[in-house]
Amino acid sequence: MSNDDMVQFIALGNDRHRSEFVAKIADQLGVYQRFLSRDLAATRELPRAGDTNPELSERAIRSALEQAGLTIDDVDLLIGHTTSPHTLLPPNVSWVADLLGYPGQYMELRQACTGFANALMIAGSMLTSMAADCVCVVGSETGSVLFDVDEAVTDRGQLVNAAQMGDGAGAIVLSRYTGGGGAHLANAYFGTLGLGRPSGFSLATGGSSRPAHDTGQPGSRNFVNDYALAREEGLDLFRAGFEALRSIGLDEPQVDRYLTHQANGRMGEVLAPLLGIPAKKFHNCAADYGNTGSASTWIGLHSVREQHVLEPGQVLGVLGAEATKFMYGGFSYVEGSREGPVHDTPSGSAEAGAVPCG
Repeated sequence: MSNDDMVQFIALGNDRHRSEFVAKIADQLGVYQRFLSRDLAATRELPRAGDTNPELSERAIRSALEQAGLTIDDVDLLIGHTTSPHTLLPPNVSWVADLLGYPGQYMELRQACTGFANALMIAGSMLTSMAADCVCVVGSETGSVLFDVDEAVTDRGQLVNAAQMGDGAGAIVLSRYTGGGGAHLANAYFGTLGLGRPSGFSLATGGSSRPAHDTGQPGSRNFVNDYALAREEGLDLFRAGFEALRSIGLDEPQVDRYLTHQANGRMGEVLAPLLGIPAKKFHNCAADYGNTGSASTWIGLHSVREQHVLEPGQVLGVLGAEATKFMYGGFSYVEGSREGPVHDTPSGSAEAGAVPCG
């Protein structure tokens, strides 16, 4: 969906001047298109058939498994992370398992843009302890169904969401890394600066305190985006992640490229002076996909690999950030030969696959 498509959608419930503001925001954020799980034909919609959260997740996982030369029968543990599940209970990943015909262990993290980091903590522990030989992680979002044109009349955050956010899924398959120069992940980390702070990004409905409304009923169903708070506090998260990598010897000269959370298409311009890193070192795909939340890091890694951004042996530093309670996390990725699978550490190998919906 182009920025013009988003303008027309917001115009369903707003005057033209307000709706055109969406295009202005998107241009400022450097987002020029995004893929959505809904058609934008009505103010409130469910995901279209074929593009539900579990269906996007299934496609991303199958893509990653195909790249790795594996099948779902090779997977010992399936981990999902999302903020926009198909159902709150059963977990979204259980529906993914149904679609895959996967009878094994699965678990789900209800986390947004740093869900990937905690998933790696779990996957790494399982792999290094020999409790699993193959772990698949999938991050997915279909949050566009919560875009609310009625709320946009009074809530500028809804205009920012429409300008910035996209739907999609990204998956990675991890196994133990045994050396040999293959591509691999290492140095996964997670931290938080949010103790006692308000949330910068939250879901307005859902959960026992605020039950969700049906699509045909009045009431807020949207993401609450305190974009001013997120902007004010968010840069500290990237700084903390940069310091985490630097603390283990991955200073800027040792890192060839950086992949930040794909919040918008201007991240390199913003972070370069803050972190003292040349802007050309930042990889960004948000211009084409928007902010895909839980899927952002895996889609970004897929983009790095698909575009051959790195030469064999070069290092990618991943800096993830999440405004819900101001969390950060990441890892380092070392490019391997153009042939064969990616490998992941704490002791593992990995293949990444990404599926923008639609």
